[in-house]
Amino acid sequence: MIFAVCSFLIACAGKKAMTAEEEARLNARDAIIRAEKMIAVCVEEEVPVAEAQKLLDESKQALEEKDYLQSKEKAEASYSFAKKALDDMREARKKALDEAKKEFDSKQAATYTVRSWAETRDCLWNIAKQKNIYNDPWQWKKIYIANKDKIKDPDLIYKGQVFKIPR
Repeated sequence: MIFAVCSFLIACAGKKAMTAEEEARLNARDAIIRAEKMIAVCVEEEVPVAEAQKLLDESKQALEEKDYLQSKEKAEASYSFAKKALDDMREARKKALDEAKKEFDSKQAATYTVRSWAETRDCLWNIAKQKNIYNDPWQWKKIYIANKDKIKDPDLIYKGQVFKIPR
C-alpha cells in the first residue's frame, strides 16, 4: 500500500500543474467543440442557425487572439442560440404534426354503411383496407368486435348495415 502511494507521488512529481491560462484555453476550446456539435445537429435537422454560427466564428477568432474568456462566453452563447433554435423548431414540428393528425383523424369515418358486393366488393377485409377507414385490411377484426351485435358471422355482412368504426 505504501509502495503504491509512493509510486503515485513520484509519478505526479515530474508533471507540472496546469496554469490558469492553459485551463482557460482548454475551457474555451471545450465550449467551442460543444457549440460546433450543437450547430451540426441543427444543420442536420435543417434548423437555421446563422446567429449561432456567427457567434461561433467570433469565439474561434477570440481563441486565436488568446482572449480565452471572451472565446468561452461567445461559444456558450452560440451553443445557447443553437439549442434554443433546435428546441423551438422541434416544438413547432411536433405541434404541426399533432394538428395534422387531428385533421386526419377528423376526416376518418366514424361509421360505415355497407354497399352491395357487386358495387364495391364490401367485406370487412375490404372495408378496413379503405384509406378513410384503417388503410390496413388486417384491422378488419376491430370492425367485427365493435359491431358483434350486428354481425353474426364476419363472412356475412349485408347491404345497408351501418358499422361503427372504432379508432
